[in-house]
Amino acid sequence: MFDRVRESPYWPSRWPIRWKLTTVSAGLTFAILVFFGVALGQYTAEQLRQNFAEETSREAEQLADLVESEGILTPGAPSTALIEILDQRPDGADLTLTANGERFAHPESAYLGPLNSSEITTFGSFQVASVEVESIISPGQPVAILRYGRDTRPLDTRISDLWLSILAGILGATLLAGLAGIVLSRRAMRPVANLTSAARGVARTRDPSVALEEPAADDEVAELTMTLNEMLAELALSRRERMDSLDRQREFIADASHELRTPLTSVMANLELLEDEAARGIAADREAVESALRSGRRMKRLVADLQILARTDSGRSPTMGPCDLAEIADSVVAEVEPLAPEHTIEQLGENSVLIEGSRDDLHRLMLNLVENAVKHTPSGTTVKVSVSTAGSGSEAVIEVSDDGPGIPDQLLPRIFDRFVSNGASADRSGSSSTGLGLAIVQAVAREHGGQAVAGASPDGGAAFSVRLPLRPGTDAAPEEGTSMAPGFRDL
Repeated sequence: MFDRVRESPYWPSRWPIRWKLTTVSAGLTFAILVFFGVALGQYTAEQLRQNFAEETSREAEQLADLVESEGILTPGAPSTALIEILDQRPDGADLTLTANGERFAHPESAYLGPLNSSEITTFGSFQVASVEVESIISPGQPVAILRYGRDTRPLDTRISDLWLSILAGILGATLLAGLAGIVLSRRAMRPVANLTSAARGVARTRDPSVALEEPAADDEVAELTMTLNEMLAELALSRRERMDSLDRQREFIADASHELRTPLTSVMANLELLEDEAARGIAADREAVESALRSGRRMKRLVADLQILARTDSGRSPTMGPCDLAEIADSVVAEVEPLAPEHTIEQLGENSVLIEGSRDDLHRLMLNLVENAVKHTPSGTTVKVSVSTAGSGSEAVIEVSDDGPGIPDQLLPRIFDRFVSNGASADRSGSSSTGLGLAIVQAVAREHGGQAVAGASPDGGAAFSVRLPLRPGTDAAPEEGTSMAPGFRDL
């Protein structure tokens, strides 16, 4: 039934179920009471009218007997003699007749209408009963017609009061049914409301390790509660197993990174020594040593990247301190320029932008962005590095853009995911990529309370922007023409 009600365009579908139940129960109660109230009112009103008519006839016959017993009508009285008696005359008289016994009737009806039958009729506000009056001297001989008129206004008042009483009873009973429906529906829906509140708590805290209170009654709600408790228990167990697995993975990566740093440092030192000795030997040995050095450096950087990601995943924060982003950008540009002579690297922005952070991690963030731009763009590309302030001087903005081919559309949604790389760009640069550089950029940005986004530069290439909160108490205002933020376009 409720499905059909919900499909109606006039039904308020957003009402709570308890209001719907209350409305339906009160509506059904009202309809039933109206049906029985109308039937009872009509039956009672008809009984009142019948009783009133019987009383009118009985009183008319009593008056006729009274006239006959007085013997004041003679057989010679005209048969059309008419006696009118009203229970309430406008002029105050109770009986229209004369006391001399010859004639005490009007030839025409003055108040009760024309003489048309001996049955009970209605004229105006009077109910009229006609009775033949016989002579006491000659029984059986009608000498006059007595008409008794009774005012029906008291009857109409009683019937009106009856209908008002029925209406008041219907409305009162409907109101009581509605109030009872509200109370009962609230009690019935209270366990469901408790389940809803508990489910919202689980959704807010994302902690399924809670137990819902089971109702005392053994009904459908109790069965639902037990089912939800079983589901939450399984979810909590699954979550614990997943968190244990992730913790083991993070610990493994962190421990492996820490343990590998020492031997890698030793290998790098030995290879550098061999490189110096090979410089005085044959070229083949020198070339092999240089290859080993490149591999060792790549392994060392990969281990460092994994260590940063493991630290951010575990929620551990690095040592923070005051850092000048403009100074870090200078060192990054100075480090990359000798390794990318075929690219033009331009540094823009302010002279000093102070934030609270880890200098090593922020250096890695900028270095990854600049190296990413150099690695994935062809020769002759211009790479712009900008450090500025935005947000009315409350944020530091790091932007690295180029005029290269840009970011492929299919790669943009997952550009900051781990182990994601553009194979074509890697081949163009002649070196391979682990796909962790931009993932580290996003991890370091979030670790410092910021966010990294990718888009298109005004020159048509790729653009990366990192927004970080400024150090508290730092007053900085962007210099005109130094920030690339107004030209940054999201893809």
